[in-house]
Amino acid sequence: MARFNIGDSVIYVNSNEKGIVTEVSPPARGRQLYRVSIHNEIKNCLESNLIPDTDLSDPFQRLRKGIFGSFLDFSRINTSFKIHNTSNNTISSLKASNTIFKAYQFKPLLKFLNSENHRILVADEVGLGKTIEAGHIMLELMARRELKNALIVCPKSLQEKWQMELREKFNFSFKIYDSSKDLISDIKERSGAIKAIVNYEKIRLPREIESKKHTKSQNLFEVIDEKNLKFDFILCDEAHRLRNHTTQTFRGAKKIMETANAVVFLTATPIMISEQNLFNLLQLLDEHKYTEYSTFQNEIVVNAPFVKALTQLNSQVLFSTILKDLEDSEVSLYYSSGEEYRVEWRKRSCIKDLFDGIPLYQKIVSDLKTKDDSPETRVQLQFDISDMSELNKIFSRTRKKEVTQDWSQAVREPHTLIVELFPEERIEFDAIIENYIDEKTYMDEYGNERMTQGGALGLVQKKRQVASSVYGYLNKVEDLDNNLDNYGSLRDAKFEELLKIIKQVVYKENKKLIVFAIFKKTLKYLNIRLKSEGIQSAIIHGGIDERTSEIEKFKFDDNVQVLLSSEVGSEGLDMQFCDALVNYDLPWNPMVVEQRIGRIDRFGQKASIVNIYNLVVKDSIQEDIYTRLLDRIGIFRGCIGDLEAILDKDLDRSENIGVRNIREWFKSLEKELYCTEISKEHRKEKIDAIERAIITEQKNLESISEGLTDTLTNDIYFKNEIENIQNNHRYVTEEELVNYVKILIRSKLTTCQLEILDEAELTYNLILPKSSPRVLINFLNEFQPQDSESIISFKRFINSIRERNSLKITFSQDVGYSNSNIIRINAYHPIIIAALQFFESQDLKADNTFQFALDKEVLKNNIEKGDYYLAIYSTTTIKKWYNREQKTELLLPILYDVHKGKVINDKNISEQFLGESQLYATANSSGLKIPDDLISELEYIFAEEIEFMESKNLQEQKMRLETHKKMQIQRKSEFYDNKINRQKNIIENSEYRLKTTFNQKERKNIESILPAQRKVLSNFEEEKDNVLRELNASEILSKSPQLLSLNHITVY
Repeated sequence: MARFNIGDSVIYVNSNEKGIVTEVSPPARGRQLYRVSIHNEIKNCLESNLIPDTDLSDPFQRLRKGIFGSFLDFSRINTSFKIHNTSNNTISSLKASNTIFKAYQFKPLLKFLNSENHRILVADEVGLGKTIEAGHIMLELMARRELKNALIVCPKSLQEKWQMELREKFNFSFKIYDSSKDLISDIKERSGAIKAIVNYEKIRLPREIESKKHTKSQNLFEVIDEKNLKFDFILCDEAHRLRNHTTQTFRGAKKIMETANAVVFLTATPIMISEQNLFNLLQLLDEHKYTEYSTFQNEIVVNAPFVKALTQLNSQVLFSTILKDLEDSEVSLYYSSGEEYRVEWRKRSCIKDLFDGIPLYQKIVSDLKTKDDSPETRVQLQFDISDMSELNKIFSRTRKKEVTQDWSQAVREPHTLIVELFPEERIEFDAIIENYIDEKTYMDEYGNERMTQGGALGLVQKKRQVASSVYGYLNKVEDLDNNLDNYGSLRDAKFEELLKIIKQVVYKENKKLIVFAIFKKTLKYLNIRLKSEGIQSAIIHGGIDERTSEIEKFKFDDNVQVLLSSEVGSEGLDMQFCDALVNYDLPWNPMVVEQRIGRIDRFGQKASIVNIYNLVVKDSIQEDIYTRLLDRIGIFRGCIGDLEAILDKDLDRSENIGVRNIREWFKSLEKELYCTEISKEHRKEKIDAIERAIITEQKNLESISEGLTDTLTNDIYFKNEIENIQNNHRYVTEEELVNYVKILIRSKLTTCQLEILDEAELTYNLILPKSSPRVLINFLNEFQPQDSESIISFKRFINSIRERNSLKITFSQDVGYSNSNIIRINAYHPIIIAALQFFESQDLKADNTFQFALDKEVLKNNIEKGDYYLAIYSTTTIKKWYNREQKTELLLPILYDVHKGKVINDKNISEQFLGESQLYATANSSGLKIPDDLISELEYIFAEEIEFMESKNLQEQKMRLETHKKMQIQRKSEFYDNKINRQKNIIENSEYRLKTTFNQKERKNIESILPAQRKVLSNFEEEKDNVLRELNASEILSKSPQLLSLNHITVY
């Protein structure tokens, strides 16, 4: 007998589509056929493929009816969820950038996501990739749809670098604004939806705004106020430029930060050279928490024992030793008042007394006393101890010595080539200088020869140009531009040394070589000379428009083995595929030398030795500078440390040398040595003095930096968490993207083919049909999102594939990074984003039950074969803190073992099941009916388990909130009580003097100031009440957990 009648509403289980039975066919050979109207189209459907139309959004109802999606459906939905990601324990951008993957570069992102207000100061040592770390944060914000606009603030010299890095590594399109007028115009025209790069000058707060004077033209701050503009993201590179809180730039930054949803500061030198500077930066990031300098210093002091405990945990120190230090360590606290930070109150406390009644501290102490010393306990303690530190959430610092496993740093091998000019060159060299001096010299009224004021500056430049290249200088610019060298027949001593280097590096070792020179004429001259020797070279400098094409030529053209470059031309370049460079001339500023070497001595450099060749003219001032200064301070061996901090350190005025810092001292010394006749001994004294200053400041900086870092942060927990995200595939993996595209081709782009080229390297050929080659472009146009970033990236990609019948693509980050000729498909590529839009348009949200199989071999734990049910829940908590809301979303997998009849409580195993299923699951359609009593049991068990987990999580979150609330209340109360008591003393003193004095003038004076003193007291008391009220209003709220999917997994 037929199960359904005409007019019955049914669901076709293969596609979850609803339909109406229009005809019931006679049964045949034991099977029943129906004609069903689905979307106004009549289909023949077997009874076995139809179920009654009921609510199938409930996964347990779907389980009872035996409705399962396939593994491909599971893969598609999970990948879509990750691309859309808003979960705090998932990073969708983990391998999405065009960079070399380095795990530690995701530490700032993880801290940022877990911070209360999306603020962080990244203070990694030079060369560890702060730009890339910032890019990862921006990618993740984009994935979460939280990057509609953005502002990058950096020095003018770094604007193009930022624009290029964000475009090439992260596919972001940012515009550089040299004009405030253009910036304001675009903000108005695009309703604030801009991605802008500006220099620090643009965020200086005009004094007219502070004085409320009217100005003719609108400025940026007025437009921000007028449009009520909020930036989704603000980044300040070289943020130590904001360290002085008295400048208009600091005040402007403060005003703009108030409009930002997220802020990142980058600096390798946050202290520059005191804790006060670091406090100023942190105050910009979070003015609620960092209101007063002495409170901040107390936080650093209190933080030190906990940072030490983290180090001890990682070094396998006994729990009893860690406990003793965390209980018995003494700290000295103080509070100050006034601009001079005069100490008004001081106390010494034991850590256990200071944190008496603090819930998280009590938990740490209890765990150290009672829990077994296991890896799991140490990991939990790392998390708890890290959470005791407020600084740990807002401050991130990585040192090179901490990431040796991520970077085997090359050894710098300097080669000094002292070049003796040929006699004819020396004659020309001396003649040029003598003629210039004669031309710029005059006789004063006393008959003494003097150089004109401009002549002295010109002489420095003249000597540098001639020392760079005698014949390069003598040739006219127009001749060099026309590839003419009027001195090609003459011998050039420096060029001949360069040829020897080229023969060694290029011909014998078959490697590429970068040659740096300061002057364009030198570079153009070398280009012509090399051509005459049959050597092809690429050339980049500030006047070259085709910089990108020249670099591409050098990278990928085997015939082009030499790159001629100036500092300006090479700024921001990654040239780590080279392991040798030539300093054809040497800048005086060691920072410039370091930046040159940094083009090749950086992450991704695979060579164990980086060769640096320095050409130095014999018997020259340059030779003295090289041998007595640059070489001795270790610039060519990379052991000088943070050069920028050293060069910009304010010098002791007692040295009485007339300059503010070593950078200025260099300029002054260069001018003096080039423009005045002084003895060799005097020259030696001056160079030795600057060398001593550099080495002294190097040691001072290392001492301060190490000491401060050791009291600020220890990021062991975050390192472990990044490892967990990798191991459990809590990111959009490359293999998932391959499956995603395969599903797209199977369901939509059916006329396209994905041909395997190299399966190990995830490289494929996407073949478009000859009959309709525009099928991919049409698909992209149809499913392109309308946000500004998508419009730009889709347009760029579509234009690049027009008239093409096939696309060579790779899903591998490593392959995409090393070969820019292959199209890299990442989680944010237009093909993936369009696929996401297409799948969402299919209204497949009811798919929440899946069935598949998993090989026992891919599971690392000792898992038995059999049937398991994996429930994946999404939980949400909202933390209200300082009038801000922080939403935390987590994915929680719960695993039920059918054979054992219980939930597996080891969260590592359930995480592993979820992670490995996304990569290695296979189809499984056993057809076995699941007993109703088991489904009822699962419904009860999963409800009970998620309620328990949610309750436990909520209680823990409340305990952590209570911890930070009590700590802040304690610090704020002490701070305000100190100010209030001090003000009360002032008032009592005034009142006493009023009672005891008989001097009418003094009495009148006291009577006039007493109301103001009482008002100050009232303000302090009101401030304290408001702050404490705000803190006490903090709370944790939770939303009901959502069951995202229920999965039947057979382990075989």
